[in-house]
Amino acid sequence: MTSPVQAFAAPVPRRHRLRRAARTLRRPFMALISLVLAPLTSARIRRSRPVVDLAIAPADSLPRVAVAATIPGWTGAETARRSVDRLVLAEVEVIEVDAAFSEPRYATVLDQLQRSPGAKLLDLRAAPAIKIGLFDRLARDWTAPRGTVPRLGILLGFEEWTVLRHVAARRMRPLADRGVTVETFYPLQADTLPGWFAGGDVRHDRLSDVIAWLRTEWRPGPIWPTVLGRTASLVQASADVEAVPELLLELAALARTFAGSEGAENAARLAHAALTWLGDQPSSAQCRALRIAAAAKLSLGQTEAALALLVTAMNAATELQDPIELASGLAEIGRLALRRGQAAHGEARFRDALTLLSTDGPAELRAALHHGLALALHAQRKNPDEAERHATTALRLRGDPGSQLAREDRALLALICARRASPGRFARSDRSPGHHA
Repeated sequence: MTSPVQAFAAPVPRRHRLRRAARTLRRPFMALISLVLAPLTSARIRRSRPVVDLAIAPADSLPRVAVAATIPGWTGAETARRSVDRLVLAEVEVIEVDAAFSEPRYATVLDQLQRSPGAKLLDLRAAPAIKIGLFDRLARDWTAPRGTVPRLGILLGFEEWTVLRHVAARRMRPLADRGVTVETFYPLQADTLPGWFAGGDVRHDRLSDVIAWLRTEWRPGPIWPTVLGRTASLVQASADVEAVPELLLELAALARTFAGSEGAENAARLAHAALTWLGDQPSSAQCRALRIAAAAKLSLGQTEAALALLVTAMNAATELQDPIELASGLAEIGRLALRRGQAAHGEARFRDALTLLSTDGPAELRAALHHGLALALHAQRKNPDEAERHATTALRLRGDPGSQLAREDRALLALICARRASPGRFARSDRSPGHHA
């Protein structure tokens, strides 16, 4: 009997693919579960521990915060520099600390801030460690007469800002009673600083650039869940309503790059947050959120919940007649099959997904499908020439040949070629390199 997904394997003219996908997948999804997913769940499912609540302790419960200095080459660094220059021209005094800044220099900086009248910007980006006691000192030892310093801005690296901004505001609240308006800023807000010093509001206009920086330049440390969680809170509080789901999904995809259960838990939480903003109306973003949440739950061993999310995502993709989302859902099922040691089922799902996509489909998705198909063939010890061809295609499609995914492609190619050259050296229980998510 041919399953609904297997029906996609037959070559059909491109103009009929979406129509046939919609007709074939809309009603018989129960058959899809029984014929495609049931083999994956027939084995006993090992349940992992439940998703725990990763509530973050208040920042002011920590005696100190020590984080790496802002990385040179920050995205928008030139904008920040020019904006600070504009502040100088606008008679805002900029006081920059260096990498040697520490407690013995607090008194010197405090004196500089109060020595002359006018607005001030304290630039702490170069400081290797910022203690909460700095803000206590500012509030306790401030002696300038009311009106001397009408506004005080404090510029932090983004990671430091996410951790310190609330506690800094609380600790420096007494300055308001002395006529000083205080705010903390991060570098990608630098172009809004002149407006704030002129009496305007605090703005967060470049949140997509913030997430791009987190993705490309950030060097995360142990507090990465705090940084992602508070960035998500900032997005939900400050971004345009229409932009919130996409920004949350970018953060969820970033969370998935962290290994272990903590990365999966954070990805699932962010994906579900995006779903609450998207509502019930089917959309490509909804499909993507469901898939990210499903992939995270699969990583946590919550197979039944993950499969339910995948079916919902594929139902929505079918209603939308979206081949990219349908192929992406099939790819997740194929990866699950490989994790369960059922390479033949994985092979079928990857082939189904590739049949749905045209040659101008997303390169990274096509690369993932070709890699998965090569891995499934290699795991079955069949068609080494075809396996090599798919692994080579995956590598060719990678946007960054030096990425981790490209390295996995090359590792798989090496195994395929080595097995073909010396088949006797490889036992049937050989383990192939892990597939990527």
